[in-house]
Amino acid sequence: MLGEVRTNNTVTPLSWRSLSETGRAEGGLAASLRGAGSLPAISRAAAEIKLTDADMKLLRQGALETMRAMSDRAYQLAEPARPRWVDALRLRSGSGRVTPETVAILQNQIRQLGEGQGETLDIRECARLSLQMEKLAGKLPAGSLLAELSQRLALQGQAAWAQLARAEAETQLLPQFQRFDRPGASQEKHVGVSVGAGLGLGEGGAGAKATFSVGLGWARSMDNDDEGFIFQNQSRSISASAGAKGGVGLAALSGGVEGRAQKTRYREYNSARAFVHLNAEKLQHGSRRDTLGISARTAVGALIRLFRPGHGNELKHYHRLQQQAADQQQRLGVLQGWLGQRDASAALPGGKAPVVPSGDVVSLKGGANVRAAAASVSAGAAVSVERIDIHADSLTPYWQALSAPEGAARNAAVAAQRVAGIEQKAQSLFDAAGERPGTRPLSRLTGGIPLRECPPDVLSKAAERLGAELDHFCAVAQQLDAGVGKRQGGDLVEKSILSSWRGKRREDALANMALAHGALLVAARASNDAGEAERALRDMADKLYSPPIRHDAEALSKRVAFRDTLELQIRNRSFALDLGGGIGPFGAKVEASLTEQHRDHLNPVRAGDYKDVRLTLSGSLGDAGALGKLKDALASQLAPHGLADALPAALAGMETALTGQLGAGATLLLRFYRPQYQGQADFPQDAAGFRLQLARVVASGDASVNLSGGVPLQPGVSLELGLSAGGSAATVLHERWGDNTLSAPMMHYLHLQGVGESERWQGIADRQQASLGGLFRQLADGGSAVRKEAEYFLRRQPQDGFGERFFGAMREFAAGRLGFDAARERLDELMQRQLPLWQEDKLAFPGLVERPLQA
Repeated sequence: MLGEVRTNNTVTPLSWRSLSETGRAEGGLAASLRGAGSLPAISRAAAEIKLTDADMKLLRQGALETMRAMSDRAYQLAEPARPRWVDALRLRSGSGRVTPETVAILQNQIRQLGEGQGETLDIRECARLSLQMEKLAGKLPAGSLLAELSQRLALQGQAAWAQLARAEAETQLLPQFQRFDRPGASQEKHVGVSVGAGLGLGEGGAGAKATFSVGLGWARSMDNDDEGFIFQNQSRSISASAGAKGGVGLAALSGGVEGRAQKTRYREYNSARAFVHLNAEKLQHGSRRDTLGISARTAVGALIRLFRPGHGNELKHYHRLQQQAADQQQRLGVLQGWLGQRDASAALPGGKAPVVPSGDVVSLKGGANVRAAAASVSAGAAVSVERIDIHADSLTPYWQALSAPEGAARNAAVAAQRVAGIEQKAQSLFDAAGERPGTRPLSRLTGGIPLRECPPDVLSKAAERLGAELDHFCAVAQQLDAGVGKRQGGDLVEKSILSSWRGKRREDALANMALAHGALLVAARASNDAGEAERALRDMADKLYSPPIRHDAEALSKRVAFRDTLELQIRNRSFALDLGGGIGPFGAKVEASLTEQHRDHLNPVRAGDYKDVRLTLSGSLGDAGALGKLKDALASQLAPHGLADALPAALAGMETALTGQLGAGATLLLRFYRPQYQGQADFPQDAAGFRLQLARVVASGDASVNLSGGVPLQPGVSLELGLSAGGSAATVLHERWGDNTLSAPMMHYLHLQGVGESERWQGIADRQQASLGGLFRQLADGGSAVRKEAEYFLRRQPQDGFGERFFGAMREFAAGRLGFDAARERLDELMQRQLPLWQEDKLAFPGLVERPLQA
């Protein structure tokens, strides 16, 4: 007989107690007859518990209490009540009673949770709880409330597991991507094909040949720009080239021209931390079984994982799980009420997929090169020009633009067009001639009164009605998302709401609600005494533009915002000389290049002119004769059998090469910068000019495979084909800033302040301590260029005596009477005071093109 089954802090279910206990409680046989067969009763005073916290983590005490209450219910389902006289006469002995499997599952969970430590469940406990609840749901009667509760707890546990697993994935991934926080770091994978024609003859190393080809290329890459943003790129390119080559003996001379057009679609991230945070579930594989170490239990499963690495990756459903957990929270509370519990958990935020800034880059490049080779030594020269146009998408939600003090746009004409566009589009939400009054939403909200004629009280009531309809719509959608109400006609209610807002999908209704919201906001701002309506509209804006229901966030964001375009441009001109040689498969090359660049940029400390001097030393290991050797080996094998002559003449005349190459190199970059702000009238001209901004050493490596072939069509004419694939990566080994300009420290400091990662500045400043020390000494020199540059910035800042304190600190440092940290604090203060002016300059950038609202 089981008697009292107790684990850590567990209660003894009434159904598990012996008859003698129950009888003693009431006294005598009559009491036994009254109480022996009774089911465990649920207290009318519901116990308040918290199952989850605001971070989606499961709370141990709440989970324990819920498991205990479920255990009582599971026992009732397994052993329904018997007639009292049966138990009273002891016709069925309890000595042979076996614990039902469903109860055993719950009691095992209670024991494990009770043995655990901490206020919240850890990742393994969440995984185990979720899997066990799924198992329990499969063993309970289908359609029962306990089975539904088990399924919903399984989902809650899986969502909590996903939250912890994603945090763990971020911790593991960040060290792998942290190198991209250094400007100059990059990696790329690319593939390309080409087709062309060759004209010319050559034999024994003598002769000449001209070629023309067209190529297509695809590439995926990640890199960091000078400022600190990380870009994830996908590019497509088309190129055309023409060249000529001639040689006599061991000497050869070649030259050519090339043009390329490339389009790149990029996604922009503030830092490596932001990239990992927004993509952790895509970059890492994880499942609850992996967490518990029970995933690869079969050979079939292992083979599937080998050929489909994403198979079983539950982590990729992170956002969906978070949203489902939020959707079912109300229903879960109802089921807990059935257990006699009142859920006091914090409201869950749901899982909204982030909208990452993106844009397009169009690049046009042309160049020419010439190369001379003799024996195993070659030298070359190249020149190229390139224009890069960057078009960054910029979306401003209606309500933010319409609520801005300066208006809906910087340009007054565009602002007026946007307001008129909102009002014009909103007319579609008013009743048309001949329609029944109140058929369309804005007529329903305002009582049919045109917006321009609405008095303040009508606008306030319209705002209240819009908020009420939004709340109703969200409530219905949340119920449906939680799997509740569909049979009761909830889906018909949602369709009715969508139809009333002139839409077929949720995004349609939300977009039209945002349009009505914007039109009411315009009317409220035009009215002098409609402040109450304006406040109500602003209060509901967050919920309207980011509703707590399932929807396509990216599609909605594009439909409820004014579209601006940030247009940047880069113009490059490059000159390069190289000298190389090789012995067998080994090769080495040294290259020197000068790149002159002009950059139109919204960041004032990046716009201007650059001169980049690069010195590169590289080595390679490759073999270009693989196909030729294969053809010779095939001929030698066929010759003894008299089949060598059977090779087609075209094959025998083909010129083919399969080249595999590994390369590595190191590049020294010296960057000289002349900021655009030096052209301002109040900038001292004797301090203007190019200054060394930084010196950087970059290590790079690449691997590639190239297949090329020339198919003779007729004497002197051939068809040239090519295929290439490869990858490359670059890592910054060392960087030192120049000490006669503020551009480098100001660029990094202001960027980190702008993206909310100011804590990283300490590490960057520590790495640059030597260069910053030199900068402080230059600032102490009254005749230095950087001193006059600092004076230019200080003149724009509030005149409160900070300039004297700043330069005094620099002089104290140069004299050895002030420590580095104290001097750096003064520099930080200078740059912090510059931050609002820097932000104003960015907002005033003329390359931000504001567009009227499109119909």
